[in-house]
Amino acid sequence: MSKNRRRQAPARGRHGTVRNVPLRTHWLLLTTLVLTLSAALLLQGYTRHMFDSTADGAPRGQRSAAAVPVQIASGGPVIEGAAGRTAGPAARTIALTFDDGPDPVWTPKILDVLRRNGVRATFFTVGTRVAENPGLARRIVEEGHQIGLHSFTHTDLGSASPWRRSLELRETQLTIAGATGVTTPLLRPPYSSGNDALTDPDWDAVVQAGQEGYLTVLTTLDSEDWRRPGVARIIANATPPGTGGQILLMHDAGGDRSQTVAALEQLLPRVKAAGFTFSTVGDAVALPTAVQPARTAEHWQGLALITALRTSDGILERSPGCCGQRVRSACCVPSPCSSPPGATYGCAADRGGLR
Repeated sequence: MSKNRRRQAPARGRHGTVRNVPLRTHWLLLTTLVLTLSAALLLQGYTRHMFDSTADGAPRGQRSAAAVPVQIASGGPVIEGAAGRTAGPAARTIALTFDDGPDPVWTPKILDVLRRNGVRATFFTVGTRVAENPGLARRIVEEGHQIGLHSFTHTDLGSASPWRRSLELRETQLTIAGATGVTTPLLRPPYSSGNDALTDPDWDAVVQAGQEGYLTVLTTLDSEDWRRPGVARIIANATPPGTGGQILLMHDAGGDRSQTVAALEQLLPRVKAAGFTFSTVGDAVALPTAVQPARTAEHWQGLALITALRTSDGILERSPGCCGQRVRSACCVPSPCSSPPGATYGCAADRGGLR
């Protein structure tokens, strides 16, 4: 009898072990899946629902400009906020700039036009779009253009809290570093225009950006291509009125940019024939380090961020939205769940585009 007990005891232990291992593995896998999905939801919650899809030209409300220094309001369009200094392009120099990209349709077409005309430009990119199109960000840099920041979710930095401003800039810088291997101090705040349009909240954001190592780049000449007014009107708006240096604003994303592409084909040779030189922002104001190689840590952190964003995008795009629809991209805002079946997601591009 005692021998039988001794034989049976180990058998119970072995069976117990066999039952417990799958149970522990099951909970480990379940926990991992829950954590992964939670991270995906957090990333998508920020990049989608915090994405500012306000249409161009939308009223921003009245804001005081009492705190904006006179030398800034009347100074050059490149601002070192922490020091309160400005700079501008030399005479007959045009710093050609593009906002809101990179876009898989329009950015390549614009790059092709620039290459044919031997022109270098500066592209102010949105962090989420860089994560979606890292190859285009690399092409911008590889073809000799400069790259800059246009925030991570195209938000109004003047209206954002200080912590969110820092997050927007840091995440955009990391995605650029991960996609291109470079970092940049150049920043154009979304919804910005010229120095004389700065308000107190805008100036506060400019100062904070300067404290964090960024140069704010405003504009002196707006093509207003975001309005899609027609090719002839874009060319007229983008043609310098005199011989002074300019920072010209155009767009390579945020809507249908076919008019922009067509206007560039005519504008570049015409303005060059009038004696103007096109350049990047850095060259136009003689910046010594407009773009520099990213540190190894920044590059790998950027790659990890891009991977996380693309992975979370893939996870959640396989799941239906609240109306049984799939979200298309970070710029899109879901229509209310009371919409009829088959209703599409509304995108800023369909409402006139971003600025």
